Amino acid sequence: MLATATLSALGLAAWHHAGWPLLLRHAARTAAPAPAPLAEAALPVVTVVMPAHNEAAFIAAKLRNLAALDYPREKLRVVVACDGCSDATVALAREALPGLDLHAEIRDLQPNRGKLAVLNETIAAIAEGIVALSDVSAMLPADALRLATGHFAEATLGAVGGTYLLARPGSAGEATYWRYQVAVKRGEAALGAPLGLHGAFWCFRREAWQPLEADTINDDFILPLRMHLAGWRLAYDDRIRVLEAEVSNPALEARRRRRIAAGNAQQLWRLRALLHPRQGGVALAFASGKALRVVMPFLLGFAMLGSWALATSSAFFAVLAGCEALGLTLAALGAFCGAAAPKPLAVLRYLASGHLASAVGVARYLLLRPRQPWRRAMTPAAA
Repeated sequence: MLATATLSALGLAAWHHAGWPLLLRHAARTAAPAPAPLAEAALPVVTVVMPAHNEAAFIAAKLRNLAALDYPREKLRVVVACDGCSDATVALAREALPGLDLHAEIRDLQPNRGKLAVLNETIAAIAEGIVALSDVSAMLPADALRLATGHFAEATLGAVGGTYLLARPGSAGEATYWRYQVAVKRGEAALGAPLGLHGAFWCFRREAWQPLEADTINDDFILPLRMHLAGWRLAYDDRIRVLEAEVSNPALEARRRRRIAAGNAQQLWRLRALLHPRQGGVALAFASGKALRVVMPFLLGFAMLGSWALATSSAFFAVLAGCEALGLTLAALGAFCGAAAPKPLAVLRYLASGHLASAVGVARYLLLRPRQPWRRAMTPAAA
């Protein structure tokens, strides 16, 4: 019984980490070509909404970045919703606007009410057109809006997202992880829908939007997937290369991953309808990529304990236990070496620390159900 359970846990781990990515890589080869940009006269009105909390380091650069977008000014609106900022975000944003060819509104919202409350209030006030959500620290390519709006020529298209790139990865493991995520999104889109869109930049039809619960953690996952469940199609465009300007460090990265893990647990329940077989490839993707991610730290822990318990009576499990011990040792060595770790050790360290952070995040969400106004996920001052 223990042997069967241990092998089952290892099999699920192998599918999640190796089998599923290989299937996605194969599916990505069948992806349809991206549409051409719309003619000038057909371009829709786009409202860029940016919730901001203590973004003084990036807000001026972001506004300059938006002003450099290749999009008709009469069809571009920007709303910067500053949520309870305690730094100079509001002042710096207002100082940056004069001289920029940008129709922007800076809102100073007090007190801090939380990202979802700000999004719900701001988007509800937009009457029509396309809404674009973007992080303040994420810099957009000049053609981002033209490429994104080209997808909306299809009447059933509800949302489209771009590719997320790191200007300076905090580690080799982080760089490898994000390259993997880009490949995953391509494969998911080919199977039916990308599971979530990078919050750094994505666009949706105003009529496809529905307000989210105030305690929603991964809004850039739950909101587009609820659009999918409502009958809208989702798209992923890797021509839109969004550059993350902020650089993380191990402590901030761990906190971000704990938050994402908590969000994974939340969305597994709230989007459980995606597991129904009628969802086809999306159900397979949700089960293989997201549902398994929630339980993976616990499956791996069980598999290791089971292998070690069986090692004394089975040569096969003794070898498995030895391999697992070697992997943990190499990951620990990678952590000890820090930035000087060779790439294989850095990747192992990143995987091990990621599963640990995921276990903590999931457990914390299930046991404590934390509710608090949002903080920036990667700011040293907020650590």
